[in-house]
Amino acid sequence: MNEFDDTHDDIEWVSKSEMKRDSHLLQAMGERLLGIKKGALAKFPLTDELLAAIEESKRIKSNEAMRRHLQYIGKIMRGSDIEGIQRELDRLDPSSELYLRVQNQAEYWREKLIKTDPAETEWFETYPDTERQTFRNIVRAAKKEQPVDPAAPIAGGKNSKKLLKWIKEQLKK
Repeated sequence: MNEFDDTHDDIEWVSKSEMKRDSHLLQAMGERLLGIKKGALAKFPLTDELLAAIEESKRIKSNEAMRRHLQYIGKIMRGSDIEGIQRELDRLDPSSELYLRVQNQAEYWREKLIKTDPAETEWFETYPDTERQTFRNIVRAAKKEQPVDPAAPIAGGKNSKKLLKWIKEQLKK
């Protein structure tokens, strides 16, 4: 008779070191959540318990108590949507790939909308929930700021920046 039983082959064993690394990553993610304003936290897929723990952390003054509280936040986060939280954190982090992708896409749309007329139609086909009149007014004002030479780069005036901000908001929806 064989001493080793094959019934445990489907169990994935995790080392204690790996479990610690994972818990430290969750604590670090929780610490990043503490620095985000309450209005921005509404976009995150957070549980009520996690939101309450984040609010509670604002009252804590002691370093040791904050360390223990971060461990508690990490424990709560184990049952949360980690990928969703990370995705929203990446949208706010200028060093992340997602933030850069949204930024580049917004710049692309701004340039296209200012330099070509059919781009508005394409925008409305792609993003039909856009408020048309306000959007067209912003695009028109941004076009007026631009130099006459079509080969010239886009001037970064007030309305051009407003258009870029509007586009970013639409892309985040």
